[in-house]
Amino acid sequence: MNNIYTQLAKALNIAEFTEDYTPSADLQISEYMTADSYDVHVMTNDHIHMQWDMDVFYYQPNFTDIIDRIKDLDSDAIVYVSDLETYLPEYEVENYLEEELQTKHEA
Repeated sequence: MNNIYTQLAKALNIAEFTEDYTPSADLQISEYMTADSYDVHVMTNDHIHMQWDMDVFYYQPNFTDIIDRIKDLDSDAIVYVSDLETYLPEYEVENYLEEELQTKHEA
């Protein structure tokens, strides 16, 4: 895994990001295809008992929404992301890490 995602995990105080599917992940972010061939995006803490009004998105969730959801997790959390570059693009991660570093230096 790219070092930038390790840095992001550290900045967000979670254990790790993984692209290897695991049903035990504390947060799962992926794309599903519906029975009628529509793609939906899912960001859920419980893939068995999804809350359709909070976990399913017709459009890809934006970077900030994903980061905010991750911030709510515990420090030992594992986040499964089906495609890191799609949901957490490197350029946005780099910008986020730079902003976090700048904020810490200003404090």
